[in-house]
Amino acid sequence: MTIPVGVIAAGGELAFSAITKGIMVLYNVTSEFNNFVDEHIEKMTKSENVTIARTGKVIEGAKLGFGIGYIVPVAIIAAGQLILGNKLQAISVIASAATISNPVAMTCAAVGAIYYGWTALSTQEQGEILRGLSVGLEVGVELLKSIISFVIGKTKELLSAENIKEMKRFINDAAASFGRSLADVTGAIKDRVSGIVDTVTKSATDAGQKVIATAAGASHTVIATATEAGQAMIVTVGNVLPSKRRENSTNTEK
Repeated sequence: MTIPVGVIAAGGELAFSAITKGIMVLYNVTSEFNNFVDEHIEKMTKSENVTIARTGKVIEGAKLGFGIGYIVPVAIIAAGQLILGNKLQAISVIASAATISNPVAMTCAAVGAIYYGWTALSTQEQGEILRGLSVGLEVGVELLKSIISFVIGKTKELLSAENIKEMKRFINDAAASFGRSLADVTGAIKDRVSGIVDTVTKSATDAGQKVIATAAGASHTVIATATEAGQAMIVTVGNVLPSKRRENSTNTEK
């Protein structure tokens, strides 16, 4: 039996579930949705980037393994998006733009969020996500648990340590679209520290550039003032300094 991502409504039109509609908006799907899912998975599995290709294999394996159609990849993406911080009900312009510019990266982030983030959630948080997915996708909780378990196991099986490490970059970029960080998703202290270090490094770099610019301006001012006052004054001051301070001053200038 194949479970579709939507049901046939009155008039013969396909009525998509609430979460599926959210995914369609996020990925800006304007074509037939089932075709989009197939093409998206195929693009990933054929990518020259090993991490992307193997992540595509995870989703493809889940879709074929469960044998219930497109609900599986949709459930994977939706679960990952919820862990990333995307509520799937009010897609932000930033998140949508980030996904449209690189939909494959957003899908990798979703899979990575499940792999890294699911076990970091409390039992209550997991339950809330499962219930939300069950209602939004109109599928059972036990099926969703099985899909998530498969993704975690298959990701560990197919991706190398380096691939999984690269996933964190996808997670970090995607989470930022929803106002979150890598550490918010993984719950790992080392990721929180890493994020702090990155922030401090960037701030220090920016501050350093400002200091250099300020110092350069001050240097020109001092030189100009010293020139106006006369070089003789500089020589006189240098001569009256203790020999040790003169030596330190000379070393500093070098």
